[in-house]
Amino acid sequence: MRYLLTIALGPVQEFIAAARRTADLTAGSQLLSDIAQDIAQFLESQRATLIFPSRTQQAAPNKLLCIVEGEPHKIAQQAKERALQKLRAEWNQAFSKMSADVQQLIDIELVNWQLKNFLEFYAAWVPLNGDYKSARTRVEQILAGRKALRDFKQPYKYPRHPKSPLDPAMDSAFKTEAHGDGFSAPAAAQADPQLRLKPRETLDAISLIKRVRGERGVPSTREMAFRAFEEILPREALDAYRALQHWQEKLGIDDFSDLFYQENWRRLLNERIREGQRNLSADDLAEIEQSASKLHRALREKKIPYECLSYYAVLVADGDRMGETLNQMTTPEQHQAFSERLSVFAQEVQCIVDRHKGHLVYCGGDDVLALLPTDRALACAYALRQSFERVLQSVMPNGRRATLSAGIAIVHAMENLQIAIGWARQTEQQAKRTRDALAVARYPRSGGANRYSAPWERYEEWNTWTEAFHHGLADGFPYELRQLVAEYRALNPDGDLLRREVNRVLARKQKPNLPLEIPAWVTSIETLDAFVEMLLIARFLAGYKRKEASP
Repeated sequence: MRYLLTIALGPVQEFIAAARRTADLTAGSQLLSDIAQDIAQFLESQRATLIFPSRTQQAAPNKLLCIVEGEPHKIAQQAKERALQKLRAEWNQAFSKMSADVQQLIDIELVNWQLKNFLEFYAAWVPLNGDYKSARTRVEQILAGRKALRDFKQPYKYPRHPKSPLDPAMDSAFKTEAHGDGFSAPAAAQADPQLRLKPRETLDAISLIKRVRGERGVPSTREMAFRAFEEILPREALDAYRALQHWQEKLGIDDFSDLFYQENWRRLLNERIREGQRNLSADDLAEIEQSASKLHRALREKKIPYECLSYYAVLVADGDRMGETLNQMTTPEQHQAFSERLSVFAQEVQCIVDRHKGHLVYCGGDDVLALLPTDRALACAYALRQSFERVLQSVMPNGRRATLSAGIAIVHAMENLQIAIGWARQTEQQAKRTRDALAVARYPRSGGANRYSAPWERYEEWNTWTEAFHHGLADGFPYELRQLVAEYRALNPDGDLLRREVNRVLARKQKPNLPLEIPAWVTSIETLDAFVEMLLIARFLAGYKRKEASP
């Protein structure tokens, strides 16, 4: 008999977001994807017909769907064992890269427990009796019920053992006596270049896998902020730029920004001194500092706000009503065709993010997480939306539209990475309330956040008002409108009166050569308040425009 089998892996979002470094973030995503792909290859070896993903060559999402014959419970159990074997192989590889001194400090018994109990594996199956639509609906119901019955396993108890800062539910993988004062990572582990541990990073086994897997070349948050301005430096200070490029290559430094931001350079230099790698003279250090100073001076002369050098963007995007779309599919072949188009979209996502100088953390079907320079984030989101609609529309059932919602959080490069990703997901949820929308939020280092969400058809308003501030619209314009909101909120004026007041303020704040109009949708105190939020973000984005020719 043929069965429809679905397998779900976890944890996903919280596991990927559990990161201190962007390399941890990427490694967590790749680890789950590799495990899922290994399961897909196993299922194919069992003569299963893959539906999602439709081929093992595609990047596997955390949820798989296939058709199997025979005994599905045995296949599911073997798939789980395959996943655990893959995780064990990843640990063995990470362990082999650690120094001998660090290996002796690992609590093997605890690590074995963590490897055995970390992965969430859920499976459900139903007979495929010719009605694919009903079978898929039923198997999804069973899977949802199984996931609701979570396994609560009592972890090992170490009363004096520090917790892992990346996953506080887990204990440190190092032996209790290796922690010195009881809260610090062992000195040998801190000195291991594969681990790059801070003093308080008492990591668990899974986090150690992520740390060792973390590839060189994954841009830091500082690097992502710097990329917004990197292109103008050769034009404004070529000699200094080439000098730092020379030192970047000579010292084997991944991110140019580690030389540009002197606080990063001092931290990196101190790490090299601790590792006994310092081979720079006083003249060398002076040349690096002087070159970086020239680049900073070039940006100041362009009147680029210094705060713009410290912010980057986290983008989260997700297809709208994908569950409803899949419920409309009546055959496995129709679902496979949809999976194929999602694979095409995933390939385009990588190209789009690269084109906008960003870094793609993952693209699991219709779900996207990426880091981007602030000035390119909105354009990247719009390009993703266009790609999603173009690629998926041909396989949408019953004439449904393929739509994508996206959230962008503009955050300080020193902000906690887990918090930054959480903000981006909250922003995406704001867009999801209306769907087919873009939501943008800016989280300053101090002060309250600004948040704004609007349908994609209003996307050009971002360009209009950003350009307006760049070409002379007074910085105080949104603040006067905010005062107007405070004064009129209790009066609840009609739309015409409110628009006349807003236009009066605009006439005083804009230059005569700026043909600006208040958007037609601003008709109430609530919509004016939303407009103010957009203006405050657009005012910040205008600072990036100063790298262009002066208006």
